[in-house]
Amino acid sequence: MNEKLLAYGSIAAAIIVMTTIVFPFWNLIPDMVTEKVRVVYKEGDKCTVETSDGFNIPHIPCANAKIGDNITASYDVKVKDREHKI
Repeated sequence: MNEKLLAYGSIAAAIIVMTTIVFPFWNLIPDMVTEKVRVVYKEGDKCTVETSDGFNIPHIPCANAKIGDNITASYDVKVKDREHKI
């Protein structure tokens, strides 16, 4: 009985460690920000925009914008954090 309990406890502890330290699942939840950005590149209906702090965010929908236009766009702010970690 104690061996089974020890095995289940070890598995539960390993799962907790993996989900909190090795792969933090909260990084998958988007943290959306809306701000005024400048279009720096356009391809079709998608743009690469520059944020107020000079960071480029790709794949923003912008049907009628031209390069140099200021538009309001929403993006996941965690993109910046992921880029800095690479």
